[in-house]
Amino acid sequence: MPSLSKGLAMVAVAAALAGCQFPGFQPPQQTATLPPPTVPKPPPEERGIWIVGSPSMRGAVGTAASRFNSTPDTQPRLVAEGTNSGFRSFCAGVGLEHPDMVVSDRRIGAEEQKRCRAKGITMMEYELGPKQFIYVKDAHMMTIPGVRDFTDSWGVKGKPVRGA
Repeated sequence: MPSLSKGLAMVAVAAALAGCQFPGFQPPQQTATLPPPTVPKPPPEERGIWIVGSPSMRGAVGTAASRFNSTPDTQPRLVAEGTNSGFRSFCAGVGLEHPDMVVSDRRIGAEEQKRCRAKGITMMEYELGPKQFIYVKDAHMMTIPGVRDFTDSWGVKGKPVRGA
């Protein structure tokens, strides 16, 4: 019997310790930043207005694109691989090798704004409806053919995104 009571005592101690947490113990925090995703770049002859972001925004972007009198050089093209992925690629830089716009079903977050600012990106926010946001790089409005005309065609005033 002594070995049975010793075994039960060990099980009771193990069960008690399993439910305990160590005071002051903090789980490790993730500190690494994610690199921009590899969003497929359209060929130069098919670039048009390059939009990335949420698949749930296909309808809104499609409607806006169908109303826009575009040419092959200014045709809006959506690469819908997700909101987070869209913001990462949008905030990776300015120029032809980076998207012009990101569509989202939420407002841009503070960390995403910091990432954009670190790359020198300033942007405008357009709210097309409830949970329908489009962010456009200021630099691309001036340099990429059709971007300004496309944003004007929405009939919605944009507002500058101020830092977080």
